[in-house]
Amino acid sequence: MERRMSSMTQMEIAKLIAERKSVILPTGATEAHGPHMPTDTDTHQVEHIALRLADRIDAVVAPPVAYGVSKTFEFFPGTISLTIPTYQTMVFEIGAALIRQGFRHLIILNGNRPNGTANDAVARHLIDELDREFEFVVSAVSYWEPAAERIHALRKSVVGGMGHGCEFETSFQLATRPHLVKMAELAGAKYGPVGWDLVASTNPTRTYMRRPRPAVGHAAIFGDPTRASTEAGEAFIAAAVDALAETFANVQGSYQERR
Repeated sequence: MERRMSSMTQMEIAKLIAERKSVILPTGATEAHGPHMPTDTDTHQVEHIALRLADRIDAVVAPPVAYGVSKTFEFFPGTISLTIPTYQTMVFEIGAALIRQGFRHLIILNGNRPNGTANDAVARHLIDELDREFEFVVSAVSYWEPAAERIHALRKSVVGGMGHGCEFETSFQLATRPHLVKMAELAGAKYGPVGWDLVASTNPTRTYMRRPRPAVGHAAIFGDPTRASTEAGEAFIAAAVDALAETFANVQGSYQERR
């Protein structure tokens, strides 16, 4: 079954709205991902997960947002970043358009870590601005979050090895687009564990510091991509989709009870 809104006619979309299907809005980024991976990594990954999730929960997937909060890597070629206010305005307007059309459940599914807190604020803002006129539910989550414990149990890198252009993301790309991954380009690159991790339990305090620069040899990698593998990527993806499907089966069930 086709899940992409962009491949549907307006009448097909209207039918899905009438059937009260959930709509997933993937939010990605265009940014440097080390010398070994393409700049559309985050957008590709979140749309891939969104489509697999849509099959599981019978939802529709809106066109992905390909530009996000990528200021961390704006000194590296290929990075196109929006400021946080601009990004939030864009996601709010897209979400509001979907809600005004009649979608009752909007899932803002994130694929770029810095977008996450911005998306949370947008979800709250949508409710605050639109729930007088429309009845809807909005969820905001980064696709790896519900499966964090499962993915952590599968990892080969130490804590801090899964951040950006890392074991997790490199494995994902090896499993889905191996022809775009250039592992040989990692030779001589500077990378290693960082003080935070996508899936391991770390101190929740968020501390921000000076951004990395290519001039000092930074490779635009947070973590350890050398521990990546195709098999790990397949396992990480399956775990992420399973956990998301379980999460939204519960959300949908709760919403249905309120109707």
